[in-house]
Amino acid sequence: MVRSFDQFTLLFSSLSAKIALYQATCEQARLVNPNYKTIGADSDPACIGAKEIDSFVKIPPIQEFNQENLLHFCKENNIQFVIPTRDGELLFWAVHQEFLFNHQIGVMISSQSAISLCEDKYSFFKYFEKGPIPSIRTSFSLDALPSYCERFVVKERMGSASRSIGLNLNSEEVDFHLKSINEPIFQPQINGRELSAETWIDRNGLCHGVVLRWRILIIDGESHESEIFSNPEWTEKLIQTFSMISGLQGHVLAQVIVDDEGCLHLVEINPRLGGASPLSLKAGLNSIKWSLQEFIGEPDQIPKSPILKNKLRLSKKNQVVKIQ
Repeated sequence: MVRSFDQFTLLFSSLSAKIALYQATCEQARLVNPNYKTIGADSDPACIGAKEIDSFVKIPPIQEFNQENLLHFCKENNIQFVIPTRDGELLFWAVHQEFLFNHQIGVMISSQSAISLCEDKYSFFKYFEKGPIPSIRTSFSLDALPSYCERFVVKERMGSASRSIGLNLNSEEVDFHLKSINEPIFQPQINGRELSAETWIDRNGLCHGVVLRWRILIIDGESHESEIFSNPEWTEKLIQTFSMISGLQGHVLAQVIVDDEGCLHLVEINPRLGGASPLSLKAGLNSIKWSLQEFIGEPDQIPKSPILKNKLRLSKKNQVVKIQ
């Protein structure tokens, strides 16, 4: 069924300082219809992005929403489609996805079960322990890791991996770092190059293209320098990996470490856009365009094997993103 709207507004939630990603979203929306409008939203009206964009709205903290006032907020701002961009809000939008859809409002979001699996790092490890790209050994104590491990990673079990993470720690440093962790999990430190793999997955669970990019400079978990490359063998393994999680949908990215022997280690899967996703969008992974086309009833316009540009490079400095 093709949906027709007199007006069409996208809500870009959790704007914060994601100016380049917001601008890329605006461009993607205009690829579907030049009259489509994008507004940025954040619970902090003083956030960096609010000062840099033309269309901003203050949104209440998600814990203050119920179905009634959420629908009222969307109707009040003429919102027909929502793009969540922060880990902490994904489950909220997944829970309300069907309700909003029944009121002609779409969300680029995966299922509750898929998001919950990706957020729980121990369950994620067990699920992918023997996957096409094995997950990194994860335990609830250092003693459960192999005895030859000398350096460790400590993370919160739930939520964003970059939050309170301790990298390349010895056992004494681990003890100190645990003071800042509520529910810790432990992993061996794996040295190597880091890559991100981004894809778009339709409502039938099929990947439409995969963009591989090296994470060259990483600050607070986000790529500030990244370059696209090609590796068909790794691409196929990543498609198999994404396909293992029922309910993944929309824009999805995986983080992988390639060790000194060339072996791949799955770090995490994030069912959302990332800080360096403007690079993948520029390369032709038109995730937002395709999600909109799927929502308005034009899935036949979405290419099964999109042509993606190689060798593009992103750099970010002082909140300014350059792609060349």
